[in-house]
Amino acid sequence: MGRKRVIVPEEASLWLGVLLDAAFDPTSTALDLKRSADVLNHTGPGHGWQARHGQAELLAIASDLTQYPHDYSDTRRAELLLAWAERWVQADDWQRLQGRVRKRRQRAA
Repeated sequence: MGRKRVIVPEEASLWLGVLLDAAFDPTSTALDLKRSADVLNHTGPGHGWQARHGQAELLAIASDLTQYPHDYSDTRRAELLLAWAERWVQADDWQRLQGRVRKRRQRAA
């Protein structure tokens, strides 16, 4: 079993940016939501999951976090993003996303 996924609460905003970029940039190869939808369709009851469902869920989270920033602590932001990632991000995609977070963290320093 792989390592437990973690989003450090202080980096929730950084993760949000990386996830949004990966989910909505048509040229991005960091996240394959279509493959994740296929996995969801094969492992659970058929809901007809599609990549756009993952995008819509992430966009709803981002909307709440940006429109109501005082309603969410950093810890809660990280929990929400991690819950989304647990459903929509495959292990190899998670590794690529962690690399993008590291790069952004270095640029910010």
